[in-house]
Amino acid sequence: MKSSHSSWNERISNALDLGHFVAWNKGFDFVSKLEDIHRDLVAFAKTNPCEALEYFEVFIAGCLVKGNEVDDSGAELAMFLDALFQSWVRCCSASKMKAPEFLRKIAHWMKADDIGFCHDLEVSIIPALSSEYRSALRDTLEQRLQEQASDETPGPERSKLLSQHRHSLVTLKKLLISTNNTSALIEIGERYGFTPEDCLALATAFSSRKQAEQALEWVERGLKCHAGQNHHEYELVRLRRKLMIKTGKRSDAVKDAWEKFEQCPSIHYFKDVLECAAKADKIELANKAMLLFEKADLRHAIEAFHEIGKTDLLICRIDRTQNADLKKLFYSTAIDVAKSIAKQFPSQSARLYVSQALVILDARKAKAYHHAHDYLHEAKILMERAGERESWLNVNTG
Repeated sequence: MKSSHSSWNERISNALDLGHFVAWNKGFDFVSKLEDIHRDLVAFAKTNPCEALEYFEVFIAGCLVKGNEVDDSGAELAMFLDALFQSWVRCCSASKMKAPEFLRKIAHWMKADDIGFCHDLEVSIIPALSSEYRSALRDTLEQRLQEQASDETPGPERSKLLSQHRHSLVTLKKLLISTNNTSALIEIGERYGFTPEDCLALATAFSSRKQAEQALEWVERGLKCHAGQNHHEYELVRLRRKLMIKTGKRSDAVKDAWEKFEQCPSIHYFKDVLECAAKADKIELANKAMLLFEKADLRHAIEAFHEIGKTDLLICRIDRTQNADLKKLFYSTAIDVAKSIAKQFPSQSARLYVSQALVILDARKAKAYHHAHDYLHEAKILMERAGERESWLNVNTG
C-alpha cells in the first residue's frame, strides 16, 4: 500500500480534482473514487495512526473546499463526509490526541465549513466517540447550555442565541441517548423540557431492560407531547402496543390497532393488527378486514388484495372500477399488480397498463414516454390474447 507523504496527497488531490465542477448525475462516480482512498486510509491508520491523522485532515479540508464545486443533490458527498469524519475521530483517539485538542479541532471544522456539511458534526460523530471524547463533549455541551441560558443578549441576536441553544440541547440529548443514559436524559429533560423523541428513547431503553411499566409511562408521556406535531407518534403507538402485550393487555393492543385500521383501512394498518393479535384470532380478524377492504379507497383496496393474495376480490374490484379511476392508482402498485395477474387475467392486466401509460401521456412526461410505449405494447399483446382486439383498437391515447 502506498504510504509516502507525497503519494497520499497526490491520490487525494487527483480524486478531488479541484477546479472542476461535478454535476448531480456524476456524484456517485466522484464519491466512489473518494471511498477507495478512504478505505485504504482507514487500513493504513490501523498501524500508523499518527501519520494517517495528517492525511485524514488534508482529505477533510479538501472535501470541504470541493463542496463548492459539487451539485450534491443526492447527498452523496455529505454522507461520505459523515463517514470520513467518523474515521478521523477514531484516528484521533488511536493517536492519543487529548480531548481539549480534539474539541478544538471539531470547533475548527464547524467554523471552516461555509456550506453546511458540518452543521450537525457533533451529532454525526457520536457513534465514533471514545469514552474520553464522549465525556468531554458532554461537559462542553452542558457548559454551553448554561452560558446560553444566562445570556441576555437583546434583539435579533437573541433569536440566533436561542437557535444555538436548541442545537446544543438536541446534540446533548442524542449523546445521552446513544449510551442509554436514562438518568442523565431524564435530568436534562426535567431541566429543559421533554420531546417525543426523548420519551421514545427512554421508553425504548426501559423496554430493553424489561421494565415494561416504566417504558409504558414514557410512551404515554411522549404521545402527549406536542399534540398534532408529533413526528414520532407512529413509533410510540407501535411500542405502546408491544408493551401492552408484555404487560398482559393484548386485547387492548388489538383494539387500539383495529380502531386505527377502521379509520384508514390500509394494508399497513392491517399488519399492525395482525402483529398484535394472538395466532388463534388472526383468521377471524382477516375475514373482518376483507369486508372493510371491499369498501375501502381504491388505492388501499387494490394494494391490500394484491399483497394478501385475494385475487378474486382484486379482479372484482378492478372490473367494477372505471378506466379514469384506475389512473388514480399508485404507479408501483398498478404495474406490480398488472404483472402478477397478466397470465391468468390478461384483460384486467391490460387495463392497468393502459391506465399508467395514460397517466404519463396526460402529464406530458417526455422523459417517461418510453415507459408509456412499453405499457401500451404490453396491453396490446394482452388484449389480443384475451380476444379483445377491437377493444385495443378503441383505446384512446389522446
